[in-house]
Parts: sequence; C-alpha cells; structure tokens
Amino acid sequence: MKKKRPDDTIRKRICFLFLAVLVLFVGMAIFHHEKRKYALHDRVIEMEHFRSMQAGGSLQEETAELQKQSGLSKGKLLALAFAGAQASFPKKMPTIDELQQTAKWMYRYRPKQYEMLENAFCAVWDDLVCFPVKCRVSYEDSWMEERTYGGKRGHEGTDLMPPNQRGFYPVFSATAGTVEHMGWLQKGGWRIGIRSEQGGYFYYAHLSEYAPRMEEGKTVEAGEMLGYMGDSGYGEEGTVGQFAVHQHFGIYIQTAYGQE
Repeated sequence: MKKKRPDDTIRKRICFLFLAVLVLFVGMAIFHHEKRKYALHDRVIEMEHFRSMQAGGSLQEETAELQKQSGLSKGKLLALAFAGAQASFPKKMPTIDELQQTAKWMYRYRPKQYEMLENAFCAVWDDLVCFPVKCRVSYEDSWMEERTYGGKRGHEGTDLMPPNQRGFYPVFSATAGTVEHMGWLQKGGWRIGIRSEQGGYFYYAHLSEYAPRMEEGKTVEAGEMLGYMGDSGYGEEGTVGQFAVHQHFGIYIQTAYGQE
C-alpha cells in the first residue's frame, strides 16, 4: 500500500485552512452587509426623511390593506417600511414577507434604535381618528416653507385654508388625549396642544377662541370641538389680521436629544 507523503498531508491541511478562512470571510462580509443595510442610527427620527413624513397617497391605501392581513397598527407597518427602505419612505409598501424579514433583522441588529423608531411612528399615526376640521378646506404641502416673522425659519405643519371667515368654522381634536398647553404664543396666536395616548403632541394654532370649558389638564375625545378657526398671532396677545384665516396643524414628538 502506497504511503501518503508528508507534503501531501500538509497541502491538504493548507487547502482546508484556506477554505475555512474563505468561508469565514464571506460569512462576515454578508453579516456586515446586512447589518449596514438595516442600520439605524440613534437620531434617525430627527432626520428630514422622517420629519417630513411623506407617507401619503397610495401608501396609505396599501397600509390599510396590510393592517387587515397582519393585524399590526399603521404606525408599526410604516416603521417597518421606513426601516426596510434604509430610513426613507418607499414608493410602494413591501409585502408581508418582506416586512417580516425587515423585523427579523431590526430586532437582531438594531433593537434599541428600531424600538425608538417604531414608538415615534406610532406616536404620529396610531391615535389619529378624524380630520381636524369639517368644512371644505384647501391645503398643500408647505412643510419647511420659509417663514420670517420672529426670524427666518421653516414651516413645521400644514395650513388648512377655509373661506376667510374668523370664528365661524370649528376645530376638532384629531385624537383622544389630554390638553397639555393653552394660551397665547406670538407665532401661534391662541393655540392648544393635545398629548395623545401614544405620546404624540398635536398642535392647533391661530384659533379665534376656545370651546367652552376647555382648559389645561382636560381629557378630550377624538372629534371633540376645541375652538374656532381664526387668524390670531404674529404679535402681542390679541393680534389678528396678519394673515388669512386658517388652521395650522402640526404633530410633534419628544426625542432623546431635545424638546418638541
């Protein structure tokens, strides 16, 4: 029987070691690729992609259908879609299988960051029940349009424009929650802020007056009247007439790095 030469054994061991190193390298490359693909940093909810919340149109219809299939809330589904599209809103909602894959990787690689993102989406979307006005209004995407009163800044909200009549059109709470702030702000006029169950802060500005018995600490229901649309603000307390009557509607959330 022919004996194996020592150099044959050494060559086989070298080949085996080379293959083992190659497999390990490829595995680590895949691991880090997937980790980068699903990476979320700690300040993702302060990014413009998140704050502008471009989740309208067909995404809303597709999300409603996915809610029926999955049993997940709108906020959780949009959070998964946003994370899976690498911190941006996709043009089309992913399938249930794709969302499950995203969830798997999020909880494996970025559980803390994803929990923060999901909580933020739920705070924005999951308590919304109704539109804040019931009259015919016009509105457009004015997010971050320039405003100059009190210094140059971006517009943080949406203006709902009715026929120009102060104190006629009622404003309703879009969510259930607690009245956290009322009173005058130079930029917002007579305003009211509602803190909802999921932690979102729903801000209604430029009111002409408040509904009777409305006060800080009061618990309100979704659809409850808060006051009337007006044109208050841009001056000392009681200033009106500096712009057209409208309802400024904004949604804010608390972050780990700053106030709302």
